[in-house]
Amino acid sequence: MLSPRSTAHRLHGGTPRSAQDFGRRRLLSGAGAAGATLTVAACSGGQSIGGSDEAPAAGSEPFTAEYDGPDVTITFWNGFTGGDGPYMKQLITEFTEANPAITVKQSSLEWADFYSKVVTATDAGSGPDVAAMHLDQLASFASRGTIVPLDNLAESLGLSESDFTPAVWQGGVFQGQRYGIPLDMFTIAQYWSTEKLSTAGLEAGPTTGEEFDAAVQSLQSAGIENPFWVSPDNWQIFVSLLGQFGGSLYSEDLTTVTFGDDAGAKALTWMRDLVADDISPSDATDLATAFKNGSSALIHELLWLINDLEDTTDGMEYGISAFPTIGDSPGVFANSHNFTLTKQADADADRGQAARVFISWMSENSATWAASGNIPARASAREDTQFTDSRQAELATEEVLESFIFLQQVPGSREIAADSYQRAVSRAVLGEEDPEAALTAAVTTAQEMLDRNRELYEF
Repeated sequence: MLSPRSTAHRLHGGTPRSAQDFGRRRLLSGAGAAGATLTVAACSGGQSIGGSDEAPAAGSEPFTAEYDGPDVTITFWNGFTGGDGPYMKQLITEFTEANPAITVKQSSLEWADFYSKVVTATDAGSGPDVAAMHLDQLASFASRGTIVPLDNLAESLGLSESDFTPAVWQGGVFQGQRYGIPLDMFTIAQYWSTEKLSTAGLEAGPTTGEEFDAAVQSLQSAGIENPFWVSPDNWQIFVSLLGQFGGSLYSEDLTTVTFGDDAGAKALTWMRDLVADDISPSDATDLATAFKNGSSALIHELLWLINDLEDTTDGMEYGISAFPTIGDSPGVFANSHNFTLTKQADADADRGQAARVFISWMSENSATWAASGNIPARASAREDTQFTDSRQAELATEEVLESFIFLQQVPGSREIAADSYQRAVSRAVLGEEDPEAALTAAVTTAQEMLDRNRELYEF
């Protein structure tokens, strides 16, 4: 089974070279754990907090990045319970030192608990003022009325996509309004064992499909039976390859599920062939452990593994690089943690202002967050030595950032993902179903769920 840490990061788990390519990449949608989000949203009938049919409005007054009111306490909820937790605590400490009139009461919950509790708690007036949410969750919570628009905050600060990267900035918009200010970006990286590759005469991980094939053959010839492990939970690889082969999860107008086309079949077949050709074992689960104990020489995993390797190995020598281009063009799954503001914050003017100052300051000073293993979303933070000296800095080149495939805003997308393409990936990799058959069944399920959500959320 997956280790608890692996599972948490795998489940929660993200700008293009042209406008056309940008549009295609933003079609990709949905990801993560099974969708408690849709369940709680559906209970409300799509109403905003307090039962009003109108979407909540917030931040209509001009915003200033300073707080000059009385001492105030704001609450901040997030899911940073792993190795990233201490770095968020450090950021909050730095914020309160710079803003002594604002006390931040932080609560860190496991992501699955966080998303199920934030709605009910906020409805009751006992939730957070500020919440960190994944990019792909903004639409669900905006539709529910749990979080409110941040357009005024962004406009007052003069923030635009040039301060970030276009894809992650534009990804925070749902139905014409901004609901998130991005803190970071995280993606899949390619990790390789320096020792294992050296035994096969290799110096670095592959960058193309041809190089990948050659590398695994060399590694097998050097005595490494299963040089690359693919897990039935590796749906992020499927999303990446789907984009590389020119496909998308949904049509541009979000009316049609499209991941079952030729691009999807190529992506899932590539994953299944890794097992069928004995490159990966059929029961690959804990990729991190397999990599650390030498069972696998190459893996594709999220950025949390960087700190895990530093913390749990005795100086293991490894390399890290961008996800290889297996398909026709570069592309890799990515996601982002975003700061959001709840309706609760504006129940008090001072608290609402303090919450906005908190979001603004945390974004501007997010270089500290690089130590968590993530890539700061703010362009200026990526120029700080705290990030440029990090291992993941290799994944923040313009070329790599432009290949990021972020998840589009679709209410209830996580539930759709869990019941459709994530299940198809698992069944195909495990050999329980042919890739094309698995995708056909998944498309039927996803289309039914998408149609229901479009009617429920009117998007």
